[in-house]
Order: sequence, then C-alpha cells, then structure tokens
Amino acid sequence: MDRVLALTRSELRTIFRNKTVLISTLAIPLGMGVFFALTGFGEGSGANVIAMQLVMVLGLGIYVTATQTLVARRQSLVLKRLRTSGISDGGLLVATIAPAAVLALVQMVLFVGVDMAFGLPVPTSPLAIVLAVVGGVALVVTAALATSIVTPTAERAQITTLPLFFVMVGAAVVLSFLPLDGMAIMVNLVPGAALGSLSNVAFGGSAFSLVQVAALVLWPAVFATYARRNFRWEART
Repeated sequence: MDRVLALTRSELRTIFRNKTVLISTLAIPLGMGVFFALTGFGEGSGANVIAMQLVMVLGLGIYVTATQTLVARRQSLVLKRLRTSGISDGGLLVATIAPAAVLALVQMVLFVGVDMAFGLPVPTSPLAIVLAVVGGVALVVTAALATSIVTPTAERAQITTLPLFFVMVGAAVVLSFLPLDGMAIMVNLVPGAALGSLSNVAFGGSAFSLVQVAALVLWPAVFATYARRNFRWEART
C-alpha cells in the first residue's frame, strides 16, 4: 500500500508539472463547468448544467488524461519496470489513474459551490446524481484502460479518445432535457447517456429506470473485460 501511495503522489506531481496535462485535466473542465453554470440554465432546470459538468470532468479530467498517462508510461517502459517493483498489476494501474480521478472528484465538489452561487435549483433526487458520478467514474476509468490498448502514442490519445467523448457529450446533452418512456428508454444504453438521464431524474424531469443502472454497469463491464484480455504493459512497436 505504501508503494502504491508513493507512486500516486509521484503521478500527481507529474500532472502539476506538465502544463498541457494540467490544462486539460483542471483548467478546461473547471472553466467549462463555470461557463455552463453561468449560461446553461434552461427554464429553471439545472439538469443540463449538471450533465455537462459531469461529462466535461469525467471525459476530459479522467478519460482523456488517464488514457494519455497510461500510454505515456507504457511507451517510456515505466509500466514494465514497475511490474518488477513488488507492486501488483492492479495497484500499479490504480496509482497511475488515481490522481486524475481524485482531481476530478475535487472539481465536482467545487461545482456544488459554483452551482449554488449561480442559483442552480436544488435537485429533488440527489441520489441520482451520486449514482451518475459513481457510474460515470467506472465508465471512464475502464474506457481509458481499453482505449490505451489501441493508442500507439500519448499524443495520439487526443484522437483515439474523441469518438467516445463526443458520444458521451451528445447523449448526455440530449437526455438531460428529453424525458424518455416506452421503448425510447433504451437510448440510455448509449455510453454516457445515463449521465444525462440521471441528471434529468435528479431534477424531476423524468422517472428513474433500471435501464439507466444497467447501462452504468454494462459499459464498464465491457471495457474492463476487453482491457483485462488485451492490456499492453510494454511499448507498442
């Protein structure tokens, strides 16, 4: 555990030393989150604001950053060397991804204060937001592990992460204000859609559905299974 914590602190320091990563991990998600809080209210509903804040923090703060970090450490042979240091494979991955996840959670806490300051309506079902955060973190962490497999360089991660990121943004935006019923509820199965629909549920815009929970479990399971079978510890050639 001490080695995992030491490696986590080292990765955290690396983020703050790398201006490019720091901007994509902190500056852009925070700036966009404040912008949405300031301009994004629609007829008194905060569902769209919460959904976009979640997508920005999870997508940029964790998914893109974690993918870049994993690929960079693999290509520089850091992952390969650390596997002989006594740290378990799971502990090594946790220490590599944890800093981005912690910074993302800190931003979410800050957004609570920002949203209150800008007059965001109080959610009627805050548990739905908690569920969206937990499921969202699981989604982007496992997606980062999976995406790193098909990403040859850290610079290329800015491209390989775009498809899922844009799908998450589009799905979350649409379902944050579009109540769904009947067979249309299956749209929640699109990756990231549950972030928007659960934000909608939090503000009373639509009813809670087990399909949302199924989506939050399904995609992390798919990405985790793919990563477990194909994750690369050594540099791609």
